[in-house]
Amino acid sequence: MKSNEDDRSKPRHEQIGGLDAFFQAVIERRIADAEKELDSVRASTPATETAKGNMKACEGLLLTAKANSDKYLYLSKVEMTQKQLKMLRKEFAAQAANSHHADYDRGYFQVLESYVKKLEQAGPQSDHQPDNNRTNGNKP
Repeated sequence: MKSNEDDRSKPRHEQIGGLDAFFQAVIERRIADAEKELDSVRASTPATETAKGNMKACEGLLLTAKANSDKYLYLSKVEMTQKQLKMLRKEFAAQAANSHHADYDRGYFQVLESYVKKLEQAGPQSDHQPDNNRTNGNKP
């Protein structure tokens, strides 16, 4: 259990450090680059429950970026306005700080919070908007 205490005592940026390049590649849908960045982060990540949650969230973000159909992907359906991103980041931050969650879950939400913060910093771009043509079920 000592490692869990160590995870909580580390600043959040140390727990999920090195993800900026991964986030940027995901935002820009540069899948090959995102996969390389994730492999690099994974290689240097300790085997803690928090880190496992971090990695699972990253894998989910990568799958979202790779998906041909966003029908069932939550983040792909969210309107990426500054107001919505701020609300989403606050919700993820609250979940990451929730002591009722296990370390794995808090780690998962920490990554989502950091990703949404990166989206906020990137500002409004059409790349962040959900592609309604892909989600409405119409076939070409």
